[in-house]
Amino acid sequence: MSKTPLKVMLIDDDETILETLQFNLKRHGFETFAFKNGKHALVEFDEKNPSLVIIDWMLPDLVGPEICKLIRSRSSDVPILMLTGRARPDDVAEGLSSGADDYLCKPFSVVELMARIQALLRRSLKDTAAAKGQGKIIVGELILDDDAKSVTHKGKVVDLSPKEFSLLKVLMKNVGKTLSTEVLLNKVWGADFQGDTKTVAVHVRWLRQKLEEDPKNPELLETVHRSGYRLNEKG
Repeated sequence: MSKTPLKVMLIDDDETILETLQFNLKRHGFETFAFKNGKHALVEFDEKNPSLVIIDWMLPDLVGPEICKLIRSRSSDVPILMLTGRARPDDVAEGLSSGADDYLCKPFSVVELMARIQALLRRSLKDTAAAKGQGKIIVGELILDDDAKSVTHKGKVVDLSPKEFSLLKVLMKNVGKTLSTEVLLNKVWGADFQGDTKTVAVHVRWLRQKLEEDPKNPELLETVHRSGYRLNEKG
């Protein structure tokens, strides 16, 4: 049985570099997603759920360090490798302090690139294995296992996206409490989130479709008029 390939998100507006990266990564068994601007990549970040991100410093919309900060604001610990032609010590320091894990100057060899990628992934897997999980959160018949990143409801596994999982975890940790849209945005999407605030309502709707017997008349995940959302111990 073949293994599922690790996913790498590439963010670079240089077509030649993107093609080179994609060719070599695919040759080494990785699945790639290429983007030419940072905003588009950030919109797709949660859905793609990459194992590694490679970012060019200079982009037409957001510069590399800005993208790093926005990724880290989402509480993501995905390894980030920054590519750039800027090799001054101050630039290196800025790139790393923004959240990048490694920094590779252009021009670079494919051999060095692949070595850096493998080192970042080994470190990430080791850190994940060593990290202590938060255990299980149980609300009625709803069980969230933070170690296994799994959810079961009434004995059945519920397939959630990473953001749906994070949103549900915040709600379950605050069972019985009403949380405003602003609080949920800050805890799940990060304080620097610049998208539409309606994304919370959309994700709540998706959760209801997966958890409620009647999503149009929810009992578990309740809307509190003009206040926010509350997870009840029902269901």
